[in-house]
Amino acid sequence: MVFESRPLRALALVALILSAAFTCDALMKALWANAAIGTLIGTILFAGLMSAQRRSVAAPIASSVNGAADPVHVFLDQIPLPLISLVPGGMPQAVNRAARALFETDDAIVRGRDALLAALTPPNEPRLDLFGRRYALTVTEVQTQDGPFRLATLTDVQSELHRAEAATLRDTLQVLGHEIMNSLTPISSLADIAHDYLSPMQNEAADKAREALSTLSRRSASLTRFIEAYRSLARLPPPQVQPVHPGRLVEDVLSFFSRNPALSEVRFDREIAEDVPWVALDEAQVGQALINILTNAVEATEANTGLRLIRVSVSHTAHDVVIRIADNGQGIAETVRAGLFMTFTTTKPHGSGTGLNLARQIALAHGGNLGLIEDPSASTVFAFTFPVTG
Repeated sequence: MVFESRPLRALALVALILSAAFTCDALMKALWANAAIGTLIGTILFAGLMSAQRRSVAAPIASSVNGAADPVHVFLDQIPLPLISLVPGGMPQAVNRAARALFETDDAIVRGRDALLAALTPPNEPRLDLFGRRYALTVTEVQTQDGPFRLATLTDVQSELHRAEAATLRDTLQVLGHEIMNSLTPISSLADIAHDYLSPMQNEAADKAREALSTLSRRSASLTRFIEAYRSLARLPPPQVQPVHPGRLVEDVLSFFSRNPALSEVRFDREIAEDVPWVALDEAQVGQALINILTNAVEATEANTGLRLIRVSVSHTAHDVVIRIADNGQGIAETVRAGLFMTFTTTKPHGSGTGLNLARQIALAHGGNLGLIEDPSASTVFAFTFPVTG
């Protein structure tokens, strides 16, 4: 496809702008299929415009003849999906800003080059693992007057995988909770009825039967409360995201703890990087997740005879914002660590484990994660990650 005449090129440029806007909107709403379609249309339009200008897409994104920025490349730079070009026998090139940020280059791709070349070599792989994240790969073969090249788009699907994991767990908890509650309710009710039937009887056998029924009734009630706690995970609403600065959110949550007179013996240290980007979060949900982990950290230091210290840091990589919460408490036993995030696991004698699980489900629903990491400077360190979307 080549747009030789000026009107056709103008129309193609307008279509490219609309395609970029459509793609950005789809990404903000996590509509991955729509984003892929918009990007594919944009790449085809881009290829046609580049062919009309008799320019190889492998050249650096630079300028037009008079030194002004090329409008085509300016609009391509606004597309949040990384665009990669590859001329046969050449090096893969970063086409837009998202690609340059991902591969940390201004032009030729070196970091992650081998994995990228392998994915771009026929038969093309539909997915690509890079820098600890998974990407869906879309490759378009383009023929121009300067020769053939391939134009590839990378769509980060790691966030979608995390959201799918959260949704699956909520569905499982909902089904299990419903079925167990359906069985527990009549058991508890029948135990109470049987206990009432035995009330007039005054003998040793009746006393033992009443005692057994009372135990059954108490255990049913306890299990009911336990299941209800986990059903709250299944009722977690989808996050209502808006731009939030993670550093400000952490400061707000920490103020809740530092102003509590009961926690005057706990020292809260914080380290917030100056260049942390804003991210799309449900502030109320993520705030509650932070409160859950900080509460666990406070409880973990209760047995300390000396300093009770909790350190919170906010940093970021090219792909994620990271919030770490570390304490100098008693730590978590190795036997518990392996299954810490499994459903119904808790480190507290009378805990249900919902606080930790709920915090992780909130992170997963945002396309992020919550993990326990090793750090020799602290007894326990939990780390939230939230994706940087642009």
